[in-house]
Amino acid sequence: MLLEIFSRVIAFLIILILLPIFTFICVACIFFQGFPIFFKQERIGYNFKIFNIYKFRSMVNNSGKIITEPNDLRITKFGKFIRKTKIDELPQLFNILKGDMRFIGPRPEVPNYFDKSSFQFLIDVKPGISDYSSILFRDEEKTLERIGGNNPYLQLLPLKLTLAEYYSRKKNIFLDFKLAIITIISIFFPNYCSKTLIAPSVVIDLPDLEEFLKKYM
Repeated sequence: MLLEIFSRVIAFLIILILLPIFTFICVACIFFQGFPIFFKQERIGYNFKIFNIYKFRSMVNNSGKIITEPNDLRITKFGKFIRKTKIDELPQLFNILKGDMRFIGPRPEVPNYFDKSSFQFLIDVKPGISDYSSILFRDEEKTLERIGGNNPYLQLLPLKLTLAEYYSRKKNIFLDFKLAIITIISIFFPNYCSKTLIAPSVVIDLPDLEEFLKKYM
């Protein structure tokens, strides 16, 4: 409960501090893409409760498919910029404020790929803005492009679930703080964070992932 209150207070303070940036991005979204400014999508949350995740819109409106594909033509030019810098994720601070998410936790999945037996970790942890998989595969579209095939996400998903379960077993306040710091650093040095700070420690505990990480990360 204390961590929950702390997360919401920090999210509120960050929103206040970043209010000028929020305002600028909103104006830029309208100028370059038009309305709507925000994108919302159903995701599976804590105890399998469905909630709406918020992002700045980075694709053409009513873009259809739920998963981004390699070289996805639905992404706008402005959208490419906010996705690369992760600015599009900033509205998820409001998800933290609402209690849907936390700063650190498994990335919430869309209902289409949800299988209750594979997401049992959601009984113990809330989804988050960042986790092991979001640092390791910061540019998920490029990872999917490397994997190839008709539906590369189905090959990536089991790895993400393994990492989510791994986090749920190890989670503590010190790990959350470590992942939060690495997440911030990864904005500027993504390869260093994924290949040097995260991958080696993960492979020690999850050696079966080593080959996949070497091949597609």
